[in-house]
Amino acid sequence: MRRTILALILLSTSFAIGQFNESAPWMVELRKQSDPTARSQAAPYTLDEINEAFLRYWEGKDPTAKGSGFKPYMRWENYWQHMVDAEGKFPSPATLMQSWKNKQNANKPPNPTSDWSALGPFVHDIYPGVFPGQGRINAIAVDPNNENIWYAGAPAGGFWKSTDAGTTWTNLFDDFLQIGVSGIAIDPNDSNTIYIATGDDDAADSYSIGVYKSTDGGSTWSETGLNPTTTTVATRMNEITIDPTNSDILWVGSTDGLYKSTDAGVTWDAKSSLPITDFKLKPGDPNTVYAVTNSAFYRSTDGENFQINVDILPTSSGRRVLGVTPANPNVVYILTAGTQSQGFAYQGFYKSTDSGLTFTESPNTENIMESSQAWFDLALEISPTDENEVYMGCLNIWKSTDGGDSFNRMNQWNVNSPSYTHADIHTLKFFNNKLYCGSDGGLYISDDGAATFTDKTAGMAIGQFYRLAVSRSNSGKMAGGLQDVGGQVLDGGDWNNYYGFGGDGMDTEISPLNDNLIYGFIQFGQFLQLSINSGQSVGVVGAPQNQGGATILGNWITPLAIASDGEVYAGFNEVYRLDINQWTPLSTIGGPTDIDDLETDPTDPLVLYAAENG
Repeated sequence: MRRTILALILLSTSFAIGQFNESAPWMVELRKQSDPTARSQAAPYTLDEINEAFLRYWEGKDPTAKGSGFKPYMRWENYWQHMVDAEGKFPSPATLMQSWKNKQNANKPPNPTSDWSALGPFVHDIYPGVFPGQGRINAIAVDPNNENIWYAGAPAGGFWKSTDAGTTWTNLFDDFLQIGVSGIAIDPNDSNTIYIATGDDDAADSYSIGVYKSTDGGSTWSETGLNPTTTTVATRMNEITIDPTNSDILWVGSTDGLYKSTDAGVTWDAKSSLPITDFKLKPGDPNTVYAVTNSAFYRSTDGENFQINVDILPTSSGRRVLGVTPANPNVVYILTAGTQSQGFAYQGFYKSTDSGLTFTESPNTENIMESSQAWFDLALEISPTDENEVYMGCLNIWKSTDGGDSFNRMNQWNVNSPSYTHADIHTLKFFNNKLYCGSDGGLYISDDGAATFTDKTAGMAIGQFYRLAVSRSNSGKMAGGLQDVGGQVLDGGDWNNYYGFGGDGMDTEISPLNDNLIYGFIQFGQFLQLSINSGQSVGVVGAPQNQGGATILGNWITPLAIASDGEVYAGFNEVYRLDINQWTPLSTIGGPTDIDDLETDPTDPLVLYAAENG
């Protein structure tokens, strides 16, 4: 787990693009160890400091366990380390937005040779033994006036619309800069008016550029008053809600507080400067607003002033989410995950029947989180027709029919059953008495109380690729590694998951001698997936071992290379060659870090290049 620090990057609390999720346990520890009086607002932490805190936290822990919470950080670090400017600082949202605007407004003609087209995966199938999944979904909404019009937001893959109940999808931000969406609000009085809260709320895979608005059903978009130019935009935004009785009143939650607009987004006022993890309007009484941070529950009865309510709630949590229902407007649910010292396990479930004045704690003691990553994904939803029908999601989806006194697990991430929704549940929403789920695998819908789910992701190109390989004899044949959905291969115009097993697909190679022979790593090079028939069946080669028999792991993305004579190489602590079903060490580089890149000469198979630590 030795890490290569590529740059020292200054992170700013004023725009905090490089700031990881503040609820992550290593970030909590880093804040505890920091001296606030000695640290300027302009540079709270460097990437070096965050990485060191991350490694300290993981000493003695198993990063390979499903649901450990290790992977979200590694994905984030892998992406953002390449986003620094010439001085080694992260760009602010305003800088990135201005760069995009400059490009859009440039008078230069487009490069005539740059004729790009999207290849997907828009639709995928699976080969035997593999779990399906296309990409992560953060937010879902259904038009309140037309149940066939759906919207979905991805953490870095844009904003999507369907007009046929999820059968086909259109990207509404195809020509925009990379954008994440974590909140969607549709005006019930005018369905053409839509607001989105931008950025990736859970893992900061993309930055927030504020709240955007469309008045034509998503065809065109404009900034609201909450944007990088006029306002200090929060690192991450979550829910956005329209007052059902007054379309000019909007609410949005963020790491910088709870914002309210009374003029349809033209201007915004901060009603709280605290890091809001979730908020809800009381059904039937939008002046009553509930909000939670990781340490408190807040309540307003006039939409302006908030009072803290301690009652029996924990004084500190790793994450909190809220639930309300029109079946009983006075009911408020709060689900809490434990703190770092509690491993982000289930902490408690609390119910109020008097609009949040008092709470009772559920007798449930089962760890429905099933993981240590509730800080990364946690969802709660209540049936709109039954106040006691409760759904929560973290690693899997759980259901209660007695108001949270007990829960039953409805699916399992590593079992491809009729109730499958892929692992890591980021959102659960009810629309028209149907339950919608957004997970690391895509968008799923149930009309039978989560007994079965239907995958509605087809048509959305939301996969997050780490690496891509192209056949040297057939440009239409490709293989790549994706975030949490393993490896996918494009062959004959069709994409198929050919390996996964609950991990990230990483570096991939296709043999230049036989393009049916495909190789793909998962994280750290733990396993090499090898297929001789374009992914239809897969064999596995384990990572190399040292003389004591201990497994040798490489970098998060362990480099894989293939020479013109078909020999396969990998970069761990040394350069290794694949000899049938084992790795043979070739080099004696012996550097302090693992190899970062490995390349073969395209014409001379005896010439190899390895790079590490700059």
